[in-house]
Amino acid sequence: MAWSLIVLGLSAFFDHLIISSDMTRYVPFAIFLAVCTLVIIPTLLITGSLKRGGLMSQVRTELVFAGLLGLMWLILGLSTASAEDSIITCDFDGSGDFVESDEYSTDMYHEQLRVLRAFSIFNALLLLGFFLFLLFLTIRQHLMGRKFVWTSRATTYPWFGGVPDVPAKEWNVSQESLGLPEPVTSKKGVTIHNLPKGTTLAGDSPMNAGGHYIIYIPPPA
Repeated sequence: MAWSLIVLGLSAFFDHLIISSDMTRYVPFAIFLAVCTLVIIPTLLITGSLKRGGLMSQVRTELVFAGLLGLMWLILGLSTASAEDSIITCDFDGSGDFVESDEYSTDMYHEQLRVLRAFSIFNALLLLGFFLFLLFLTIRQHLMGRKFVWTSRATTYPWFGGVPDVPAKEWNVSQESLGLPEPVTSKKGVTIHNLPKGTTLAGDSPMNAGGHYIIYIPPPA
């Protein structure tokens, strides 16, 4: 956020002071990108903290915005290289004669340009790093059978363990992928009987009438 503010300030300064040319094509793009970042990132953070954030709080939305913004910041950082050979001249009296000046020299411009490029690359690395990390976790959950991860909230999803707080009907996952044992009634030879009153098994105490008991019957040899 702070780096985006610095890029916005420098870009606005260049747009106000320098006459537009082929060497300053990056300036409008930098202003647009900084404003978009300062709007989108806080929106994602706020909606992610709400109980019902809607579409903006979903994992797929964060992936799209993080990947797109990261790529655009990388493009901005690379596009400023075209202005490295530029020379700054000034027309202070409005006569149309442009000369080099110590008040705002070419060296000062290049120093500010390098700052803008550095912060652009930092933003790109942060956003693309977050994008790749979140994408890895999401694909990992998807391969485990939790396909609903794409529409889950990134801030509350149990990425490293636990059971996601989602309706049971959304689960499309096998017992093996969760590491859970099979239900007892699914095992071969296990049946459930409603035994009459007084029934005993292998010397056990009498069973109550109407009670439900699980009895293991071994499969035939």
